[in-house]
Amino acid sequence: MVFDPAGGSSDPLPSSEDLTVTALFTTYEPALRAYTRSLAQDDDLADDLVQDAFIKAMGNLHVLRLLNPYQRRAWLYKVVKNAFIDEQRRRTRRQALLAQMALDSEADYTLAAVVAQVRLSGRIPEHYRSLLEKRYLQGMTSLEIAQEMAIPDATVRSRLRFAVKWLRSHQDEIF
Repeated sequence: MVFDPAGGSSDPLPSSEDLTVTALFTTYEPALRAYTRSLAQDDDLADDLVQDAFIKAMGNLHVLRLLNPYQRRAWLYKVVKNAFIDEQRRRTRRQALLAQMALDSEADYTLAAVVAQVRLSGRIPEHYRSLLEKRYLQGMTSLEIAQEMAIPDATVRSRLRFAVKWLRSHQDEIF
């Protein structure tokens, strides 16, 4: 029996008894690598996906021995495809997180400028002013503020949210 799916190996397929990771690699790697390169459009990612598939195959050799050669091939392709989809999802989440962090950073900078202006005017209530100054002017985290004030950090975050809401609703009076 010879395996030749569009340029694959012409070596005989390993039987279940003599199946090793090396035999799997020799038989399926060229076609699997070509598939992952077309899927990922990135040689480095394709190499990583193929490597991960064969690492997973090492841990599942007992399962692969129960499959016929075409089922083994399908198993490897499915592992690669699932890993590629997972990687795409990770990248999407990572990009969304970075975009959100950039927006949060910009909002913090803007809020710091507003707090600095309000601080000079003295028109903001004291219980809000001290929290806003610690967070946006001194750059303290909610946990640091909570430790200083001996209150839970969730309370600090809640009070900060109310302070920001108050600032937004009274911006016409302040400026």
